[in-house]
Amino acid sequence: MFDIANLSIGVILLLLRVAVVFLLYFFLWQVMRVVTRELQVGGSAAAAQTAPYGQLVVLNAGPTGIPVGKIFPLAPVTVIGRSTEAEVALNDTFLSSEHARLELRNMVWFLEDLNSTNSTFLNGFEVRAATEVHDGDVVRVGRVELKLVARS
Repeated sequence: MFDIANLSIGVILLLLRVAVVFLLYFFLWQVMRVVTRELQVGGSAAAAQTAPYGQLVVLNAGPTGIPVGKIFPLAPVTVIGRSTEAEVALNDTFLSSEHARLELRNMVWFLEDLNSTNSTFLNGFEVRAATEVHDGDVVRVGRVELKLVARS
């Protein structure tokens, strides 16, 4: 029969060390699984819950390095531009610091170009005045395309 009293202390310490290393690697593997799952989902469920007015979803990021599918929650007045003070700040040299504004008026979204150098486009057409925007419309500022997902 197996008698634990006859085992040397060295063997017991070795087994404990192996168990600790195994548990450490198991923990790291679980963390990586969760992080990978969150990156694949893009945090869209959490962003959807925190965006009571709607959101802009990146369809084409151009050279900005923003991941496709990234979600920007909307406020009643949302400024899009290169400035870090803009609600939707995009690192694109084709953008003005305050390029365009999305504004919610009487439960309808309006897009307005803020005298930008390279214009603002809605579904491929240049925006010259405040223009009504509907759920699913594509806004292009600089080389970035964003889809409006409005809340009802």
